[in-house]
This record gives sequence, structure tokens and C-alpha cells, in this order.
Amino acid sequence: MERKQKQKKPIYYKHRPDYSITILVFILVGIGMILIFSTGWISILKKSAGASESNAFLNMQAFSFVAGVVAWIICSKVDYKRYLPIARYIFIGSALMMLLVLIPGFAKNVNGATRWVNIAGIGFQPVEFFKLGTIIYTAAWLSKSKTKLSTFKEGLVPLFIIIGIVSVLTIVIQKDMGSAMVIILSVFAMYFVAGAGVKNMVIGLSAMAGAVGLLAVIYPYRLARVLTFLGKSDDTSAAAYHIKQALIAVGSGGLMGRGLGKSLQAYGYLPEATNDSIFAIIGEESGLFGSSFIVAVFAIFFWRAIKIAKTAPDDFGKFLAFGIAFWIGFQALINISAMLGLIPLTGIPLPFISYGGTSLVALLLTMGILQNISKYTYKEVYDEDSSSGRRNSRSYITSAGRNRINSKA
Repeated sequence: MERKQKQKKPIYYKHRPDYSITILVFILVGIGMILIFSTGWISILKKSAGASESNAFLNMQAFSFVAGVVAWIICSKVDYKRYLPIARYIFIGSALMMLLVLIPGFAKNVNGATRWVNIAGIGFQPVEFFKLGTIIYTAAWLSKSKTKLSTFKEGLVPLFIIIGIVSVLTIVIQKDMGSAMVIILSVFAMYFVAGAGVKNMVIGLSAMAGAVGLLAVIYPYRLARVLTFLGKSDDTSAAAYHIKQALIAVGSGGLMGRGLGKSLQAYGYLPEATNDSIFAIIGEESGLFGSSFIVAVFAIFFWRAIKIAKTAPDDFGKFLAFGIAFWIGFQALINISAMLGLIPLTGIPLPFISYGGTSLVALLLTMGILQNISKYTYKEVYDEDSSSGRRNSRSYITSAGRNRINSKA
């Protein structure tokens, strides 16, 4: 009797989550805690005009980390498919949170920008949750309209609506160009991997470039940042000062750095040393070696997240994981590039490392969603119906920690 030829097909399993994501995130958060410990008290000393040397930044970051881990654990237990039918409401809810900055009594002005909301004594930045809400909604839209994305009505129009809402809420209302760039670039990247036509991508990117140029001209402080980046400005008090101090910090670190806690730029020279500029402190204290390590960790994280997206069992999980990967990847890239003088300053934090409770909680919560998606991936195994491969297939399916949940021929 002729033996049947073994055939492979993708079998989907529910299995252990991707714990490498946990390790990478904890490395980044741990590095952030160490840096905040070594420089946070300097910022407090400066803000209090020498009246206090306490490290309240470290205490708040530690509290936010605990809250974020709790949110991570909860979200890792919730099936990500539950977000699909309520994606629209998540987006609307996060957008309404953004509008709270317009309501007196809730709005809180920090450093000249009204991006904070204070409710019952708890302050937070709504934009961090708006990033996640936008990505969830975009993933849901793409999964439902995947075959129509190359058309104008079903592809470009919804895309421009999403980007328009993001632009109004972030750029116009909150004057937060950095967050807008992260969200819009993430949406475009998700749109691309979903199979949008080349024509639509060219139109969309051209429109975005034109809008960015227009906004830079309309708002003087943004234009000043662009001119500073291009070397066409003599300004030494704001944007130019910031980037010069960041470059001094990075350059003075050399190959191995000055050493932990030995930063000089943190003593009032470099603005936002524990927040937006923390990568410059990394360069100063740990040199090229430490900076390269941080970049490598982010690169590995991005690769693992993309791998989770590629092996997700459905389009919604795939696009959602891609969106999370692009969000964190773009934000890290923009922050690091700004500190190295490769792009104009944007004022966004370095994910997981920069001081910021809202950002840390939102990111850790998002890691729970990504880790839940990582539980449902597929492996190419031998078809159970193949007589020659039946034994191998059974052995694989009953292996520890894996339960078959679906299969596709």
C-alpha cells in the first residue's frame, strides 16, 4: 500500500504567553528606575529652589509601576477578541477623556501646556490612553474592511477621519505634536501592512506631510524648532538650548560614560532630564555602550512584537499587535532621534524609561493586551489526517502548556 505523503498545515494553539516581552520591558523599566533614582533628586532640588532633596519622582514612578503591573496582569487574562465589538466605544471614550482638558476644574496646566487632567486629586495625561484607544479602533476597522482598503470611499475616507480626529485632539487642543506624530505614523503603518494600495498610501502620506508643514508654519514655536534643527535659527533660549545641552550630554559620555549618578548636565543644564531628555542622560552616564544597549533592547522588543503580530490567529489580533509594536517603536525612535539632533525636538517620553506615571501605566496595560495575543499563535505541524504524521501530530498537540483552539487548512 502506498504511504500517504505528509502534509503540513497551520494549527492554532492557546499556549504560554511570550515571556521574552516581560523580560525586555522589566529591563527597560529597571533602567528607568535607576536613572530616576540617580537624577530625580536633582530635579526636585531645582524645582524646590534648594528646599528639598527628596526623590519624589522615584516614589511616584514606583507607585505607577505597581499599578501598571496590576493592569498588565488583568489585561493579560482578558481575551483580546473582547475588544473588537467595543472598539468604537473605547475610541470614543478615550477621545472624550482628551476633551477634559477644556473643562475648568479638571484641566491642569504644566509647563505652559494644558495636557493634564486632575480628578479627585489624581493627575494623568489622557493622550497616553488615547494612543491605545486609537490603535484598538484602527485595528478593528482594518480587520472589517481589509478587502476594501484600496478604494477611496472605504480606504482613504475612514483613514482621513481617524487622522483628522487625532490631529484636532492632540495638535489643536493639546498642542502635542509629538504624540500626534506617534499616533498618525502608527495608523499609517497599520494601514500599510493591512494591504492598502500604493496609490492610497502616496495620497495619504502626501496629505500628512502637507498638514505637518502647515502646522509648523502656523505655530511659531514649532517653526522655531524646525529652523533650529535646520541650523537657520540664532535662538539660544529655548529649542536650540535644549538640543545643544542634549548633544553635550551625549557627546561627553564617550565610549563608556561618566558613570552612574555622575551626570553634570542633570544639574540644571539639560531640561526635563528625567523625562523627555533621559536618553541624553543615558548617553552621558553610560556612554555609547549603554546607549547602544538601550537601542538593542528596543529593537529586540519590536522584533518580538512583530513576530506575535505575524502569528496571530485573526486579522484583529494581527493588526492590534502591529499597532502596539509601531506605537512603541516609533515613540522610542522619535525620542532617541530628537536627543541625537536627527529630527526636531518633539517632547515625547522614552517608553518605559522616562519619568511619567500615566505613560508607564498605559504602556504596561498595553503589554498585557500584547501578551494575551501572544497566547494564540500558530505553528506549522503535520496534518492529523495524514497517516504517516499522525503520531507526531498527536505528540505535539498534547505537549505541555498547549491546547488546540482552531485549525486552518
